[in-house]
Amino acid sequence: MRLLRKPHPVTMFVVWFLTVFLVLFPKGGLKIGPLPLTWGYLFLMFTAPPLLIVRMVAFPLRFPLRLWVVLGVVVPIQLICIYSCVFYGFLSPSFAVSTLTNLFFLQWIFLVIYPPFLRYVDGERLSRYLRVCIFLAAVWGIFLFFWHPITGHFIEIPYLTVNAADYGDLEYTKHIARGLFLKLISTYNNGNIYGVAMLILLPLYELLEKVRWRVWVLKFALVLTLSRTVWAGLVFVQLAPLVLLVMRQVAAFPRLRLGRFRRQAVAALVIVGFIFGALLFNSWKVSFLFDPNLGGRASGLGAFFDASLLPTEGLSGVAEVVYASAAIKMGYAGFVGFTLLLFSPALVLLVAPDALKSRSRTAALKGLMLYAFLCVSDGGFNYIPIMAFYWFTYMIYLFGWPSATSVAPIRKQPVIAQVNAPGGSLAVAREAQ
Repeated sequence: MRLLRKPHPVTMFVVWFLTVFLVLFPKGGLKIGPLPLTWGYLFLMFTAPPLLIVRMVAFPLRFPLRLWVVLGVVVPIQLICIYSCVFYGFLSPSFAVSTLTNLFFLQWIFLVIYPPFLRYVDGERLSRYLRVCIFLAAVWGIFLFFWHPITGHFIEIPYLTVNAADYGDLEYTKHIARGLFLKLISTYNNGNIYGVAMLILLPLYELLEKVRWRVWVLKFALVLTLSRTVWAGLVFVQLAPLVLLVMRQVAAFPRLRLGRFRRQAVAALVIVGFIFGALLFNSWKVSFLFDPNLGGRASGLGAFFDASLLPTEGLSGVAEVVYASAAIKMGYAGFVGFTLLLFSPALVLLVAPDALKSRSRTAALKGLMLYAFLCVSDGGFNYIPIMAFYWFTYMIYLFGWPSATSVAPIRKQPVIAQVNAPGGSLAVAREAQ
Protein backbone atom coordinates (compact mmCIF):
# COMPACT_ATOMS: atom_id res chain seq x y z
CA MET A 1 0.00 0.00 0.00
CA ARG A 2 1.06 3.57 -0.50
CA LEU A 3 -0.08 6.93 0.75
CA LEU A 4 -1.88 9.08 -1.77
CA ARG A 5 -0.15 12.25 -0.60
CA LYS A 6 3.28 12.83 0.85
CA PRO A 7 3.07 13.53 4.59
CA HIS A 8 3.92 17.14 5.34
CA PRO A 9 6.80 17.51 7.87
CA VAL A 10 5.06 20.33 9.77
CA THR A 11 1.86 18.32 10.01
CA MET A 12 3.75 15.27 11.25
CA PHE A 13 5.57 17.37 13.88
CA VAL A 14 2.21 18.61 15.16
CA VAL A 15 0.97 15.00 15.25
CA TRP A 16 4.07 13.82 17.13
CA PHE A 17 4.05 16.66 19.67
CA LEU A 18 0.36 16.32 20.46
CA THR A 19 0.56 12.54 20.79
CA VAL A 20 3.52 12.74 23.18
CA PHE A 21 2.19 15.59 25.32
CA LEU A 22 -1.45 14.54 25.40
CA VAL A 23 -1.10 10.76 25.66
CA LEU A 24 2.27 10.12 27.33
CA PHE A 25 2.80 13.33 29.35
CA PRO A 26 -0.68 14.89 29.61
CA LYS A 27 -0.05 16.62 32.95
CA GLY A 28 3.33 18.15 32.15
CA GLY A 29 3.20 21.92 32.59
CA LEU A 30 2.56 24.53 35.26
CA LYS A 31 -0.33 26.40 36.87
CA ILE A 32 -1.52 29.97 36.99
CA GLY A 33 -3.38 29.96 40.27
CA PRO A 34 -5.69 26.91 40.16
CA LEU A 35 -5.68 26.80 36.33
CA PRO A 36 -3.36 24.12 34.88
CA LEU A 37 -1.48 25.00 31.70
CA THR A 38 -0.18 21.80 30.15
CA TRP A 39 2.16 21.63 27.18
CA GLY A 40 -0.32 19.71 25.05
CA TYR A 41 -3.19 22.14 25.60
CA LEU A 42 -0.91 25.18 25.20
CA PHE A 43 0.29 23.75 21.89
CA LEU A 44 -3.33 23.33 20.80
CA MET A 45 -4.06 26.93 21.77
CA PHE A 46 -1.09 28.51 20.01
CA THR A 47 -1.24 26.45 16.82
CA ALA A 48 -5.01 26.69 16.33
CA PRO A 49 -5.12 30.30 14.94
CA PRO A 50 -2.51 29.81 12.15
CA LEU A 51 -3.95 26.40 11.25
CA LEU A 52 -7.42 27.93 11.09
CA ILE A 53 -6.16 30.53 8.63
CA VAL A 54 -4.56 27.84 6.46
CA ARG A 55 -7.71 25.75 6.71
CA MET A 56 -9.91 28.64 5.53
CA VAL A 57 -7.59 29.75 2.71
CA ALA A 58 -6.26 26.46 1.35
CA PHE A 59 -9.23 24.12 1.76
CA PRO A 60 -12.85 24.38 0.60
CA LEU A 61 -15.29 25.38 3.31
CA ARG A 62 -17.60 22.44 2.70
CA PHE A 63 -18.74 20.20 5.52
CA PRO A 64 -20.43 16.80 5.33
CA LEU A 65 -23.91 16.35 6.74
CA ARG A 66 -22.61 14.14 9.55
CA LEU A 67 -20.45 17.03 10.80
CA TRP A 68 -23.40 19.45 10.70
CA VAL A 69 -25.34 16.97 12.85
CA VAL A 70 -22.62 16.99 15.50
CA LEU A 71 -22.19 20.76 15.44
CA GLY A 72 -25.95 21.15 15.76
CA VAL A 73 -26.31 18.69 18.61
CA VAL A 74 -23.69 20.53 20.68
CA VAL A 75 -25.48 23.89 20.30
CA PRO A 76 -28.01 23.32 23.15
CA ILE A 77 -25.37 22.75 25.82
CA GLN A 78 -23.30 25.61 24.43
CA LEU A 79 -26.30 27.94 24.70
CA ILE A 80 -26.85 26.82 28.30
CA CYS A 81 -23.21 27.67 29.10
CA ILE A 82 -23.57 31.09 27.48
CA TYR A 83 -26.82 31.71 29.40
CA SER A 84 -25.10 30.84 32.68
CA CYS A 85 -22.14 33.13 31.92
CA VAL A 86 -24.26 36.09 30.79
CA PHE A 87 -26.69 36.07 33.71
CA TYR A 88 -24.55 34.74 36.56
CA GLY A 89 -20.90 34.96 35.53
CA PHE A 90 -18.29 32.41 36.62
CA LEU A 91 -18.86 30.49 39.84
CA SER A 92 -15.49 28.73 39.58
CA PRO A 93 -13.19 30.39 37.03
CA SER A 94 -10.83 27.45 36.54
CA PHE A 95 -13.63 24.92 36.01
CA ALA A 96 -15.58 27.39 33.89
CA VAL A 97 -12.57 27.79 31.59
CA SER A 98 -12.30 24.00 31.42
CA THR A 99 -15.99 23.65 30.50
CA LEU A 100 -15.76 26.29 27.78
CA THR A 101 -12.55 24.73 26.45
CA ASN A 102 -14.14 21.29 26.25
CA LEU A 103 -17.39 22.40 24.62
CA PHE A 104 -16.17 25.16 22.30
CA PHE A 105 -12.41 25.21 21.72
CA LEU A 106 -11.56 21.51 21.45
CA GLN A 107 -14.64 20.70 19.41
CA TRP A 108 -13.75 23.23 16.71
CA ILE A 109 -10.10 22.20 16.63
CA PHE A 110 -10.71 18.48 16.15
CA LEU A 111 -13.86 18.63 14.04
CA VAL A 112 -13.40 21.74 11.89
CA ILE A 113 -9.73 22.77 11.77
CA TYR A 114 -7.87 19.44 11.77
CA PRO A 115 -9.83 17.17 9.38
CA PRO A 116 -8.57 18.72 6.08
CA PHE A 117 -4.99 18.13 7.23
CA LEU A 118 -5.56 14.38 7.66
CA ARG A 119 -4.61 13.86 4.01
CA TYR A 120 -1.09 15.06 4.89
CA VAL A 121 -0.76 12.71 7.88
CA ASP A 122 1.06 9.40 7.59
CA GLY A 123 -1.48 7.15 9.26
CA GLU A 124 1.08 4.43 9.93
CA ARG A 125 3.32 6.82 11.84
CA LEU A 126 0.37 8.25 13.75
CA SER A 127 -0.61 4.71 14.65
CA ARG A 128 2.92 3.99 15.84
CA TYR A 129 3.10 7.18 17.92
CA LEU A 130 -0.23 6.40 19.55
CA ARG A 131 0.56 2.75 20.22
CA VAL A 132 3.97 3.51 21.74
CA CYS A 133 2.70 6.33 23.96
CA ILE A 134 -0.27 4.32 25.25
CA PHE A 135 1.96 1.32 25.96
CA LEU A 136 4.69 3.33 27.71
CA ALA A 137 2.10 5.12 29.87
CA ALA A 138 0.68 1.74 30.90
CA VAL A 139 4.11 0.29 31.71
CA TRP A 140 5.08 3.40 33.71
CA GLY A 141 1.83 3.20 35.61
CA ILE A 142 2.33 -0.46 36.50
CA PHE A 143 5.89 0.28 37.61
CA LEU A 144 4.79 3.14 39.90
CA PHE A 145 1.93 1.03 41.29
CA PHE A 146 4.44 -1.40 42.81
CA TRP A 147 7.23 1.14 43.36
CA HIS A 148 5.26 3.34 45.77
CA PRO A 149 4.50 0.69 48.46
CA ILE A 150 8.17 -0.34 48.43
CA THR A 151 9.73 3.12 48.63
CA GLY A 152 6.89 5.23 50.02
CA HIS A 153 7.03 7.78 47.23
CA PHE A 154 6.44 8.24 43.51
CA ILE A 155 9.05 9.09 40.92
CA GLU A 156 8.03 12.55 39.77
CA ILE A 157 9.54 14.74 37.06
CA PRO A 158 8.14 18.28 37.41
CA TYR A 159 6.95 19.93 34.20
CA LEU A 160 6.83 16.51 32.53
CA THR A 161 5.23 13.62 34.42
CA VAL A 162 3.54 15.96 36.90
CA ASN A 163 2.47 19.56 36.87
CA ALA A 164 5.16 21.63 38.60
CA ALA A 165 2.58 22.90 41.11
CA ASP A 166 1.64 19.33 42.11
CA TYR A 167 5.19 18.09 42.66
CA GLY A 168 5.38 16.09 45.89
CA ASP A 169 1.64 16.28 46.58
CA LEU A 170 0.20 13.45 44.51
CA GLU A 171 -0.62 11.23 47.49
CA TYR A 172 -2.45 14.03 49.30
CA THR A 173 -4.35 15.99 46.63
CA LYS A 174 -5.36 13.52 43.88
CA HIS A 175 -7.77 11.21 45.78
CA ILE A 176 -5.82 8.05 44.91
CA ALA A 177 -5.73 6.36 48.34
CA ARG A 178 -6.72 2.70 48.40
CA GLY A 179 -4.75 1.41 51.37
CA LEU A 180 -1.20 0.11 50.96
CA PHE A 181 -1.45 0.19 47.17
CA LEU A 182 -2.57 3.49 45.73
CA LYS A 183 -4.51 3.72 42.50
CA LEU A 184 -2.46 3.33 39.35
CA ILE A 185 -1.98 6.88 38.06
CA SER A 186 0.79 6.63 35.45
CA THR A 187 1.56 10.17 34.19
CA TYR A 188 -2.10 11.19 34.58
CA ASN A 189 -1.76 11.77 38.34
CA ASN A 190 -5.19 10.25 39.03
CA GLY A 191 -6.47 6.71 38.60
CA ASN A 192 -9.96 7.61 37.39
CA ILE A 193 -8.65 10.14 34.86
CA TYR A 194 -6.14 7.65 33.49
CA GLY A 195 -8.72 4.88 33.33
CA VAL A 196 -11.45 6.90 31.62
CA ALA A 197 -9.02 8.44 29.14
CA MET A 198 -7.60 5.04 28.18
CA LEU A 199 -11.02 3.44 27.88
CA ILE A 200 -11.99 6.04 25.27
CA LEU A 201 -8.95 5.00 23.21
CA LEU A 202 -9.09 1.28 24.02
CA PRO A 203 -11.17 0.14 21.00
CA LEU A 204 -8.86 2.04 18.64
CA TYR A 205 -5.80 0.67 20.42
CA GLU A 206 -7.12 -2.87 20.09
CA LEU A 207 -7.52 -2.30 16.35
CA LEU A 208 -4.14 -0.67 15.79
CA GLU A 209 -1.93 -2.75 18.09
CA LYS A 210 -1.02 -6.01 16.38
CA VAL A 211 0.92 -7.40 19.39
CA ARG A 212 -1.85 -8.71 21.60
CA TRP A 213 0.12 -8.97 24.84
CA ARG A 214 0.62 -5.20 24.74
CA VAL A 215 -3.15 -4.76 24.66
CA TRP A 216 -3.35 -6.94 27.75
CA VAL A 217 -0.69 -4.81 29.47
CA LEU A 218 -3.02 -1.84 29.03
CA LYS A 219 -5.99 -3.80 30.35
CA PHE A 220 -3.95 -4.95 33.35
CA ALA A 221 -3.02 -1.32 34.03
CA LEU A 222 -6.71 -0.39 33.90
CA VAL A 223 -7.49 -3.05 36.50
CA LEU A 224 -4.77 -1.60 38.75
CA THR A 225 -6.47 1.79 38.74
CA LEU A 226 -8.62 0.20 41.49
CA SER A 227 -11.48 2.31 40.19
CA ARG A 228 -14.95 0.80 40.14
CA THR A 229 -15.90 3.06 37.25
CA VAL A 230 -12.94 1.86 35.19
CA TRP A 231 -13.63 -1.76 36.12
CA ALA A 232 -17.24 -1.40 35.01
CA GLY A 233 -16.10 0.09 31.71
CA LEU A 234 -13.55 -2.64 31.16
CA VAL A 235 -16.08 -5.40 31.87
CA PHE A 236 -18.55 -3.67 29.56
CA VAL A 237 -15.95 -3.61 26.78
CA GLN A 238 -15.38 -7.35 27.15
CA LEU A 239 -18.98 -8.43 27.64
CA ALA A 240 -20.66 -6.34 24.92
CA PRO A 241 -19.08 -8.31 22.02
CA LEU A 242 -19.86 -11.54 23.86
CA VAL A 243 -23.55 -10.62 24.14
CA LEU A 244 -23.66 -9.75 20.44
CA LEU A 245 -22.07 -13.09 19.58
CA VAL A 246 -24.62 -14.93 21.70
CA MET A 247 -27.44 -13.11 19.92
CA ARG A 248 -25.99 -14.04 16.54
CA GLN A 249 -25.58 -17.66 17.63
CA VAL A 250 -29.22 -17.77 18.69
CA ALA A 251 -30.31 -16.26 15.38
CA ALA A 252 -28.20 -18.75 13.41
CA PHE A 253 -29.22 -21.83 15.45
CA PRO A 254 -28.66 -24.75 14.87
CA ARG A 255 -25.54 -23.61 12.97
CA LEU A 256 -23.05 -22.58 15.66
CA ARG A 257 -19.64 -20.97 15.32
CA LEU A 258 -17.89 -21.22 18.64
CA GLY A 259 -14.32 -20.16 17.77
CA ARG A 260 -14.70 -16.43 18.27
CA PHE A 261 -17.20 -17.00 21.08
CA ARG A 262 -14.61 -18.98 23.03
CA ARG A 263 -11.98 -16.25 22.59
CA GLN A 264 -14.33 -13.53 23.78
CA ALA A 265 -15.52 -15.65 26.72
CA VAL A 266 -11.95 -16.38 27.80
CA ALA A 267 -11.03 -12.69 27.52
CA ALA A 268 -14.03 -11.71 29.66
CA LEU A 269 -13.14 -14.35 32.27
CA VAL A 270 -9.54 -13.10 32.40
CA ILE A 271 -10.68 -9.52 33.04
CA VAL A 272 -13.09 -10.65 35.77
CA GLY A 273 -10.28 -12.75 37.24
CA PHE A 274 -7.96 -9.73 37.27
CA ILE A 275 -10.59 -7.69 39.11
CA PHE A 276 -11.27 -10.33 41.76
CA GLY A 277 -7.53 -10.80 42.11
CA ALA A 278 -7.19 -7.08 42.83
CA LEU A 279 -9.93 -7.38 45.46
CA LEU A 280 -8.17 -10.26 47.19
CA PHE A 281 -4.79 -8.58 46.86
CA ASN A 282 -6.08 -5.56 48.79
CA SER A 283 -8.13 -7.69 51.23
CA TRP A 284 -11.38 -6.11 50.04
CA LYS A 285 -14.77 -7.76 50.13
CA VAL A 286 -17.01 -8.13 47.10
CA SER A 287 -19.27 -5.51 48.70
CA PHE A 288 -16.65 -2.95 47.60
CA LEU A 289 -18.01 -3.38 44.07
CA PHE A 290 -21.56 -2.56 45.14
CA ASP A 291 -21.08 0.38 47.49
CA PRO A 292 -24.61 1.82 48.04
CA ASN A 293 -23.04 5.23 48.63
CA LEU A 294 -21.42 5.04 45.19
CA GLY A 295 -18.12 6.29 46.54
CA GLY A 296 -19.74 9.40 48.05
CA ARG A 297 -21.73 10.22 44.90
CA ALA A 298 -25.19 9.06 46.06
CA SER A 299 -26.09 12.41 47.65
CA GLY A 300 -25.41 14.16 44.36
CA LEU A 301 -27.71 11.79 42.55
CA GLY A 302 -30.50 12.61 44.99
CA ALA A 303 -30.13 16.32 44.22
CA PHE A 304 -30.98 15.56 40.60
CA PHE A 305 -34.70 15.55 41.48
CA ASP A 306 -34.49 19.07 42.95
CA ALA A 307 -32.87 20.73 39.94
CA SER A 308 -34.30 23.79 38.21
CA LEU A 309 -35.18 24.09 34.55
CA LEU A 310 -32.34 26.52 33.70
CA PRO A 311 -29.06 27.40 35.48
CA THR A 312 -29.42 29.47 38.63
CA GLU A 313 -25.71 29.98 39.31
CA GLY A 314 -22.53 30.94 37.52
CA LEU A 315 -20.73 28.59 35.17
CA SER A 316 -18.39 26.06 36.75
CA GLY A 317 -17.72 22.43 35.97
CA VAL A 318 -19.60 19.18 36.35
CA ALA A 319 -18.86 16.60 39.02
CA GLU A 320 -18.11 12.91 38.58
CA VAL A 321 -21.62 11.77 37.65
CA VAL A 322 -21.89 13.89 34.54
CA TYR A 323 -25.61 13.51 33.82
CA ALA A 324 -26.81 14.23 37.35
CA SER A 325 -24.23 16.97 37.90
CA ALA A 326 -25.24 18.67 34.66
CA ALA A 327 -28.82 18.87 35.96
CA ILE A 328 -27.71 20.21 39.33
CA LYS A 329 -25.28 22.79 37.91
CA MET A 330 -27.11 23.77 34.70
CA GLY A 331 -30.71 22.72 35.27
CA TYR A 332 -32.66 20.08 33.43
CA ALA A 333 -31.89 21.92 30.20
CA GLY A 334 -28.21 21.24 30.89
CA PHE A 335 -28.97 17.59 31.54
CA VAL A 336 -30.74 17.32 28.18
CA GLY A 337 -27.88 19.16 26.47
CA PHE A 338 -25.21 16.85 27.87
CA THR A 339 -27.27 13.78 27.08
CA LEU A 340 -27.69 14.90 23.46
CA LEU A 341 -23.95 15.50 23.18
CA LEU A 342 -22.88 12.16 24.65
CA PHE A 343 -25.36 10.15 22.60
CA SER A 344 -24.83 12.13 19.41
CA PRO A 345 -22.54 9.42 17.91
CA ALA A 346 -25.62 7.20 17.69
CA LEU A 347 -27.57 10.01 15.99
CA VAL A 348 -24.79 10.40 13.42
CA LEU A 349 -25.50 6.85 12.26
CA LEU A 350 -28.88 8.02 11.00
CA VAL A 351 -27.17 10.14 8.33
CA ALA A 352 -23.89 8.20 8.02
CA PRO A 353 -24.57 4.45 8.43
CA ASP A 354 -21.48 3.79 6.30
CA ALA A 355 -19.41 4.38 9.45
CA LEU A 356 -20.14 0.77 10.44
CA LYS A 357 -18.36 -0.43 7.28
CA SER A 358 -15.10 1.10 8.46
CA ARG A 359 -13.07 -0.67 11.14
CA SER A 360 -11.43 2.51 12.41
CA ARG A 361 -14.69 4.49 12.52
CA THR A 362 -16.49 1.61 14.23
CA ALA A 363 -13.73 1.38 16.85
CA ALA A 364 -14.00 5.12 17.45
CA LEU A 365 -17.78 4.80 17.83
CA LYS A 366 -17.26 2.15 20.50
CA GLY A 367 -14.93 4.46 22.43
CA LEU A 368 -17.40 7.35 22.29
CA MET A 369 -20.35 5.26 23.43
CA LEU A 370 -18.24 3.72 26.18
CA TYR A 371 -17.56 7.22 27.49
CA ALA A 372 -21.32 7.92 27.49
CA PHE A 373 -21.66 4.81 29.69
CA LEU A 374 -18.84 5.88 32.03
CA CYS A 375 -20.46 9.29 32.59
CA VAL A 376 -23.17 7.52 34.59
CA SER A 377 -20.54 7.03 37.30
CA ASP A 378 -17.46 9.21 36.72
CA GLY A 379 -16.78 10.84 33.37
CA GLY A 380 -14.02 13.20 34.54
CA PHE A 381 -15.38 15.74 32.06
CA ASN A 382 -13.40 18.74 33.30
CA TYR A 383 -10.04 17.06 33.68
CA ILE A 384 -7.17 17.07 31.21
CA PRO A 385 -6.88 15.25 28.79
CA ILE A 386 -10.21 13.39 28.70
CA MET A 387 -12.16 15.65 26.35
CA ALA A 388 -9.16 16.07 24.05
CA PHE A 389 -9.25 12.28 23.64
CA TYR A 390 -13.01 12.41 23.20
CA TRP A 391 -12.95 14.94 20.35
CA PHE A 392 -9.96 13.24 18.71
CA THR A 393 -11.90 9.99 18.74
CA TYR A 394 -14.93 11.84 17.39
CA MET A 395 -12.78 13.12 14.51
CA ILE A 396 -11.76 9.56 13.65
CA TYR A 397 -15.40 8.49 13.87
CA LEU A 398 -16.48 11.17 11.39
CA PHE A 399 -13.54 11.11 8.98
CA GLY A 400 -11.76 7.79 9.46
CA TRP A 401 -8.12 7.02 10.07
CA PRO A 402 -5.84 9.06 7.79
CA SER A 403 -4.33 5.98 6.14
CA ALA A 404 -5.55 2.45 5.56
CA THR A 405 -1.98 1.21 6.07
CA SER A 406 -2.32 1.58 9.84
CA VAL A 407 -5.03 -0.99 10.43
CA ALA A 408 -4.48 -4.69 11.03
CA PRO A 409 -3.94 -6.93 7.97
CA ILE A 410 -7.08 -8.19 6.25
CA ARG A 411 -7.78 -11.04 3.91
CA LYS A 412 -8.66 -8.94 0.92
CA GLN A 413 -6.49 -6.02 -0.09
CA PRO A 414 -8.51 -2.78 0.07
CA VAL A 415 -8.82 -0.72 -3.08
CA ILE A 416 -7.68 2.83 -2.41
CA ALA A 417 -8.78 5.79 -4.45
CA GLN A 418 -8.32 9.49 -3.94
CA VAL A 419 -11.63 11.19 -3.26
CA ASN A 420 -12.24 14.82 -2.46
CA ALA A 421 -14.10 13.91 0.68
CA PRO A 422 -15.84 16.60 2.71
CA GLY A 423 -13.47 17.99 5.30
CA GLY A 424 -10.47 17.00 3.18
CA SER A 425 -9.87 13.61 4.79
CA LEU A 426 -8.31 10.71 2.95
CA ALA A 427 -11.11 8.56 1.56
CA VAL A 428 -10.85 4.84 1.12
CA ALA A 429 -13.04 3.44 -1.61
CA ARG A 430 -13.43 0.09 0.09
CA GLU A 431 -12.04 0.00 3.62
CA ALA A 432 -11.33 -3.09 5.69
CA GLN A 433 -14.52 -4.68 6.93
